[in-house]
Amino acid sequence: MSPAAWRVAAASVTGAYHAFKGDACQDRYRLEVTAGGVLIAVVSDGAGSARFGGEGAAMVCEHVTTALARAIGRVQPKPSRALLLKCCRVVRSGIEAARAQALNEVPPDAGLYDYHATLVGAVVLPGKGGIFFHIGDGAALAVAADEGRWVMSEPSNGEYSYETYFFTEGNWRRNLRFKLIEPGFDTIFVMSDGVTDVGLKNHSSGPQPFMPFFEPIGRFLAGAGREEGEKALTATLDSDAVREKTNDDKTLVWAQAAR
Repeated sequence: MSPAAWRVAAASVTGAYHAFKGDACQDRYRLEVTAGGVLIAVVSDGAGSARFGGEGAAMVCEHVTTALARAIGRVQPKPSRALLLKCCRVVRSGIEAARAQALNEVPPDAGLYDYHATLVGAVVLPGKGGIFFHIGDGAALAVAADEGRWVMSEPSNGEYSYETYFFTEGNWRRNLRFKLIEPGFDTIFVMSDGVTDVGLKNHSSGPQPFMPFFEPIGRFLAGAGREEGEKALTATLDSDAVREKTNDDKTLVWAQAAR
């Protein structure tokens, strides 16, 4: 198994609010397929209220992805409960490393809160399942090739809908969530909250994916080369139809196991 085990694409688009202010996009992502064919996809949204939110987002994406890639190694591991637990431990250690870097670099007039950023990601063996990991809003979605089955790690907000959680908070361990991805789910979407504004719909049972948004994107990306696919994905996220629904930064990572 090799990186050819997955087709991948990703895009980040600056929201209208940040563009109007002349600010850069505060979202960051990392997308990697190990030599053994394991998918690692991580997205982070730097808090708009944080001075260095984008830097914090970059730190947590980098450290979590690097830690997972190093722990998994160059061969495809056998799926097991022990492997899933190991990945959970490694995600925690990656977060701790990102927090340590932020603390080391924080200016005298700032604090760790100036690096506030969310975290959502997936580590998946092709066709054999994996886990989602999550702090705060954004979402991660796994879709099966048959019967339209899906499993999702939902956004998590604070006491109020406009609040969320960050890896830089003192209680980050309590807010870190994991969710199992069973075997058979071959398409993965990981997104920041700017995309959930468009891609999720509220139901009485909680938020659910709006598949008329995700399915056409997935079909196009599955038939396109990566460069073509990412140009089209960027255009979709930056379209008038999407901008009418949200002025936030938007990041969407897609991956599909080879069929």
